[in-house]
Amino acid sequence: MVDAVTKRYPENGAPIIELDLEAQIARAEQAVIARDRRVVERSRAIVGRVKHDALRHAGSGLLMGVGTVFLTWWINRLVRKNSPPPAPATAPASEEAHTFEHLFRDAGVTLAGLLPLLWPMLPRTWRRTLTPGTASTLLTFLAPLLGKLFKRREPKAPAG
Repeated sequence: MVDAVTKRYPENGAPIIELDLEAQIARAEQAVIARDRRVVERSRAIVGRVKHDALRHAGSGLLMGVGTVFLTWWINRLVRKNSPPPAPATAPASEEAHTFEHLFRDAGVTLAGLLPLLWPMLPRTWRRTLTPGTASTLLTFLAPLLGKLFKRREPKAPAG
């Protein structure tokens, strides 16, 4: 009957044969050579898959890039073609009295600088999906855009 140890470790159930030192060294060398062959075969298979997948994805990335460039060119061409003629030059407008853009920009840069202190206080779901670098970049880029969105409009002078 086969006991649990022999079933789990079959090499323990093999009969013990005394081999001389030369035979043990030869078997160890054979095992190392076989392992090296397996490593080389597996690494070649991995390299082949990576090359194949990289070329396949590079082609789609190149196609996306060319499509983006073409779409940008086409939209700019349409905008220039359908835009009204430029207005005659007028006196330069005075500096706007007050806009929120610079305030939002300063607030975004300040918050981006304080982000390492504020990071532990953010909700866990935000911390799982965003990295601190991404959050910092979003703050510095989105803050001026929000300032432009909430910019005060100059009151129009009455025509008369």
